[in-house]
Amino acid sequence: MTGLTALNPLFLSLLPLAALPVVFHLFFRLKKSPRVFSTLMFFDRIDPKLNARRRLREWIILLLRTLLILFLLLALARPVWFGIGREGSVAVALVLDNSGSMSGIGADGRTKLKEAVDAARGLVAQLRDQDSAGIVLLVADPVVPLPAGLTADKSALRNALDRISETEASGSVAAAVERAGALFENSAATHFEIHVLSDLQSEKWGAPPVNLRAPRPGASLVVHRVPSPNQPKSNVSMVGVRLPTKVILSGRKLPLEVQLANALNRESRVRLNWLTDAGTRGSDEVILPAKSEKTAAITLESQSPGFRWAGLQLEGDDFDADNRAFIGFNCQEKRNVIFAGKASDFGQLPLAVSPAGDGKLSGLIASFVEAPDFSGGFLALTWDTFATDSPARWARLKTFLEAGGSALIVPAATATANLSPPPDWLIAAPGGFQTASNGLALVALDKANSVFSDLRDEKGDIALRNVKVFRFLPLRSSPNATPVLGLEDGRALLAEQKVGKGRLFISGLAFDSAWSTLTLKPGFIALAQNLAFVQTGAETNIVSLVAGEPLRLRLPAKDPLQVQSLGGSPLDWKGTPAQFATLPRSGVYAARGEKETIYVAVRASEKEGRQTFIAGDALPALGSLAYSVKDFSGGESLVSEFRRLEKSFDLSPLLLLLALAALAAEGWLANPPPLKAKLVTKSKPDLEEENVVTR
Repeated sequence: MTGLTALNPLFLSLLPLAALPVVFHLFFRLKKSPRVFSTLMFFDRIDPKLNARRRLREWIILLLRTLLILFLLLALARPVWFGIGREGSVAVALVLDNSGSMSGIGADGRTKLKEAVDAARGLVAQLRDQDSAGIVLLVADPVVPLPAGLTADKSALRNALDRISETEASGSVAAAVERAGALFENSAATHFEIHVLSDLQSEKWGAPPVNLRAPRPGASLVVHRVPSPNQPKSNVSMVGVRLPTKVILSGRKLPLEVQLANALNRESRVRLNWLTDAGTRGSDEVILPAKSEKTAAITLESQSPGFRWAGLQLEGDDFDADNRAFIGFNCQEKRNVIFAGKASDFGQLPLAVSPAGDGKLSGLIASFVEAPDFSGGFLALTWDTFATDSPARWARLKTFLEAGGSALIVPAATATANLSPPPDWLIAAPGGFQTASNGLALVALDKANSVFSDLRDEKGDIALRNVKVFRFLPLRSSPNATPVLGLEDGRALLAEQKVGKGRLFISGLAFDSAWSTLTLKPGFIALAQNLAFVQTGAETNIVSLVAGEPLRLRLPAKDPLQVQSLGGSPLDWKGTPAQFATLPRSGVYAARGEKETIYVAVRASEKEGRQTFIAGDALPALGSLAYSVKDFSGGESLVSEFRRLEKSFDLSPLLLLLALAALAAEGWLANPPPLKAKLVTKSKPDLEEENVVTR
């Protein structure tokens, strides 16, 4: 903000309107046209100087009208000259950028946030008794006890500043500036100042706001650019962590996919470390080419039943705020797979699902019943299951699926004929029985389906090759069913249909070696078990967040809430859900309400590792607000700007007086008093000539 600043700059853009009187005079004045008149003798004695004076008066009136509009617009723009004039009480809002990018190393070897906090301490020390201050953080931090609104209590302000530390989150510039402006709403101070200390990272400052409310008129906004001289030579960000989209069972190893990104123009070599809540550790080296992304596959050891979590951390680069991620998941006991019928009806499927029968190897326990009760577990049925009491069993299956169950329907291994028609709600029903003596190729039709999660090679291809089909019942196509496996001509032999909250797999292929060579392939075991591991819905008590994102809990706003850290950044907070905004650091947290506990897994924001900063004075994030940008060079520069702005001289009253003076002068010139007739004295020769003419 320069010495002379317009508090309402919108009216400066309207200054061209001051030229309207000139425009009307030049383009809309009356046009002259000749008129026939009997004699000009009455105009012969008019003083020729009157026309010149009239034209001069018209131009002066035009100038006064222009000045009137000009002075009014300038007065509405509220020009204020800072640095001169009277002093008064000051209300100052300190906006501190505590986002992840501010954890980078500044000019003096400390983090940029520590430089900004020390400067804020110096400004607080300069406050006088009649002054007040408030602190606003770019990222809400539940461990920082900020004073409520403006306060003159320096000890409370210093205590809050002492608790501010680096986060791993990204924040909203517009929201922080609005919170700072709201501090002034009920203040009786003479001067209002907002000082923002930030490194002006492009991710946060480069995007225009959707809607930004300006602070009260008269408030000055100064942005202090904290320099970023020490750029990291190597930086890899953790973009995300993917869990398998299937049920996680105890006793089984858990594969994870960790997405990494290298935003720099050089190769980066890092080590990926992980730690589970059970204390098991692991690590792996990852090399990322310049400007590239990579997915690292890791495997966690088997977990015990219950809520489990794991933390991942990158080691070996020069920027730490984007190197951590946590995941949470529910690990279930061994799962029952209920086969409705005899083991021989399902071919090799029961052996692939549970090789040992007791779940030790797969976590799945196979059991066989004559008539299913549709009461939990994963159901495997043949079409013969519905041969008796067909309508009732189909209705019970539909109810089971709508409630969130999962099932698989296959032809019996001994089937040799067409099947009885299924109900209408089964949209991917099998057609007529067909054979192919030479075998037809079986291919994956939906390569992204979760049943192939353990069948992909390093290139992402499905490891099911050279599979031949000899018997099959092709499924009729439907836009509401997803074909999973089928023939090369597109005919589906395995499809997935969602029914309510549940998922149903419909097969026109029996899992028997007489039907195809699929059961002879190593990938068949993984495929069969993934069908039984199908996840029918997202975890209802686990929330995954990026640090800084709003935490929206399904809890009553006024109920008591306790948020505790289970792993990662320490936290023990108590209040209500309405008071809790976000979690700014990676970790696993338990949000405990009166009746429910929700687990929150947080990873660091990858945006904070992008080392691009705004070098100029144009800040799109502030929209149309009036502001100035100052290069931060330590606490003295902040205090100096604070002292300069506490003196101000408002030019609006002077401009209003000039506008009134222009209006009065214009009114006097535009409405002059009537001219008095001048008495003309005639000479004696003129009188004699007049008498001669008369005679």
